[in-house]
Amino acid sequence: MSSAEAREGGRVAKPAPRRSASDDVARHVVPADREILETAAPPSWNSYRPDIDGLRAFAVLSVMLHHAFPELVRGGYVGVDVFFVISGFLISSILFAEFTEARFSLTAFYGRRVRRIFPALAVCLVAVSAYGFVYLMPHELAQLAKHVFFGAGFLSNIALWSETGYFDAAATSKPLLHLWSLGVEEQFYILWPALLWLAFRIKASVARLMAVLFFASFAFNVVLCSTNIAADFYLPVSRFWELLAGAGLAWRRQTVLKPGARSFVSLVGLAALLASVALFTPEIRFPGWPALLPVAGAMAIILAGPEAAVNRTVFSKPAVVFVGLISYPLYIWHWPLISYAYVMRSGKPPTPLMAAGLLAVSFLLAWVTYRFIEYPVRFGAHRRRRTQIVAASMAILGACGLVTWIQNGFPERFPGLDMRKISEAKADPPFQPTKGMEVLDVDHTTVAHLGQGERKVAFGGDSLLFQYGPRVQQLADDGRLAANTYFVSGGSCAPVPSVIQRDYFAHCANLPGLLADLVRREKIQSVVLGASWVGYSGENVLVERDNRRLPLNSEEGRNAFYANLEDYVRMLQDQGANVYLVLGPAVHSRFNPAEMVIRSLAGFRIAADAGGEIPTATLRANNAGFDARLRIVAEHTGATLLDPFPDVCGSGEDCSPFFAAREPKFSDGMHLRPIFVREHLHFLDFLLK
Repeated sequence: MSSAEAREGGRVAKPAPRRSASDDVARHVVPADREILETAAPPSWNSYRPDIDGLRAFAVLSVMLHHAFPELVRGGYVGVDVFFVISGFLISSILFAEFTEARFSLTAFYGRRVRRIFPALAVCLVAVSAYGFVYLMPHELAQLAKHVFFGAGFLSNIALWSETGYFDAAATSKPLLHLWSLGVEEQFYILWPALLWLAFRIKASVARLMAVLFFASFAFNVVLCSTNIAADFYLPVSRFWELLAGAGLAWRRQTVLKPGARSFVSLVGLAALLASVALFTPEIRFPGWPALLPVAGAMAIILAGPEAAVNRTVFSKPAVVFVGLISYPLYIWHWPLISYAYVMRSGKPPTPLMAAGLLAVSFLLAWVTYRFIEYPVRFGAHRRRRTQIVAASMAILGACGLVTWIQNGFPERFPGLDMRKISEAKADPPFQPTKGMEVLDVDHTTVAHLGQGERKVAFGGDSLLFQYGPRVQQLADDGRLAANTYFVSGGSCAPVPSVIQRDYFAHCANLPGLLADLVRREKIQSVVLGASWVGYSGENVLVERDNRRLPLNSEEGRNAFYANLEDYVRMLQDQGANVYLVLGPAVHSRFNPAEMVIRSLAGFRIAADAGGEIPTATLRANNAGFDARLRIVAEHTGATLLDPFPDVCGSGEDCSPFFAAREPKFSDGMHLRPIFVREHLHFLDFLLK
C-alpha cells in the first residue's frame, strides 16, 4: 500500500472522496492480511482500483456536461445509473466481508456513511441556502427550503416525485434537484444491510435473495415506465435493481476472466457507455428497458478488472482518477451553480461560455471541499466526535429548511410591498379545487362538485376553465349559488374527443367521455366548454378523424379538431344540454409576475415596465383565428359564445396586469389568480345564481 493510504477501523483505505452515489468509504480495499470472502478472490479485487475512480470520472463528467450543454450531451444523465452500479459494488463488497467475518456493526456502517456523505452536502446546503436568502423571491426560497428539508433527510426523490405535474416548477429552477439520487441510495442502504443481516443469520442464499430483489425491482421499473414515468424515475423501488447489479458483481467477484476476455469485455463496456451518452435523449422513456445499456456497460468495466485494456489505458490515467476522487463534491456543487444561472436568466440556459465557467468553478469548489472539509472529517482524528458534529449540523440545516418553508420564504425580507405582492402572485396555485368542492381524481382528471339546486351546470376543459372555480365558491360562500355545479378538468386537456397526447397528458383522452357520462347520468342542463384553444396547435398533439391521425400544427389537423368539437357539441345537445363555448382568454407574457422582475448576480429588482398596460386589441388578435373557428362551430350548432375579456380587462382600450392596490391578476402569463377570479369574473354568473 502507498503512503497515501490511511487506516480506518482496522481497514486499509485510500483517503479519497467518493460521490455519495458510490460508497461509504474511500477505497475498494480490505485489510492487507485478510480477504473479503473467499481465498479464490482475485488479488486485484482486494486492493484499491484506480480504474473504478476513472469510471466515476466518466459518470460525473457525463452528468455535468449534460447539465451544462444539454443540446450537445443529450444522454449524459445515464451517469447517475453508472454511479448506482459502482455504489452497489463497493458497499456490498464491504458488507459481504463484514458479515462473512462476523464483524458487521450497524453503528460503524452508518458512522462511515455520515462521514462520507454529510460534510460536503452540509457545506453545499449552507451555501445554496445563504445565496437563496439574498437572491430568491419568497416563493422561490420557500421551495428551496422545502428541498433543503427533504434533502437533509435524504427524501429528495420522494419530494420531487410528489411535485411532478402540470404546474410543477421547471426542473432548472430547483438548485437541489440533483439530490434525488442521494435519496435513492440512502433508502437502499437503510434496507440492504438489514436484509443481508437476516440472510446471513438464517443462512439463506444471498444470491437467491439478490436475484429475487433484482427482478422484482426491474419489473416495477418496466411497469412504471409505461404507466407513470415520473414515479419510475424518482421512486427507489424502480431503481434498486441498478444498485443490486453492482452488488451481484461483488458477490460473484471470484469470477476471473482470461486476459483476452478482460480487454474484450472492457471494450464492450466502454462502447455501451458511450452509446448511451451519444444516443439517448431526454425524450425517451427512462429508465425502463433502456437503462439496461449503461448499467451493463458499467458492470462490464468493473468485471473486466484493472488490467483490462480500457481500464488500464483510459480509466487509470492520473488525471481521470483525480476527477473520480473529487467526483462526489463535484456532483454536489455543479448543479446549484447551473440552476442559479437558469434562474438568473429567467429560465434561459446559460451561454456556452458561462456554462464552461460554471464547470470550472465547480472543479475549484470540489477540490476545496475535498481537501479542507471532507478529507479532515473522514480521515482526521476524533472521528466519533466529528461524526456527531456533522450529523447534528445536518439536523439543524433540515430544521432551518422546515422553518423557512413554513414561513413561506420570509416575505418580510423585502420592505417594498410590490415585491411581496409579485412573489405572492407567483406562488398562487391556479389549478386547485376550492375548499367546498367534493373532488374525485379519475386517472389524473379532476371531477369536482359544488352546490345544490334543481339547476345543473357542468364545466369541461383544461386549467383555463377550471380557474373559474373560485367564482363558483364565492357565490356559494355568499349564499347565492343556485346550481348543482360540476367540473371535469385536466391540465392541458381539451374538451374535444379523439385528441391524442403522450406521457403525462395521455389521460386527457378520457376527459370528453367522462364529461359526456356525467351529462347523461346527472341530466345536466347546461354545459360550458373552455380551454386554451391556442395551445392545441403543436406537432406533438394529434387528432383522429376518419381513421386518420393528424398533427394539430397542420391545417388538416386543426380542421379535424374543430370538426370533432362540433360533433361533440351536437352529441351533448342531443342529451338535452345547452352548450356554451368560452372564447379564448387574455394571455400575455407581461401578465406573468416572474417577468416583472429583473435578475442580477446580486439579487433582483422590479422591472421598469412592470405593470404596463397592454392594448386589448393586441390580446384579442392573439386569439383571433381560434375564436373565428369557435364562432363557426357556434353558428353550425346553435351553441352560445361566452367572452371573459370584459371581466379580465374592463371596457377600456388597454388591459392592466393589476387590480385593486396593484395586485397582479395572474399567477403566470395565462392563469388568473383565485383572489381575482372570486370577485371580478362575472360572465358565468347568469348560469349559477
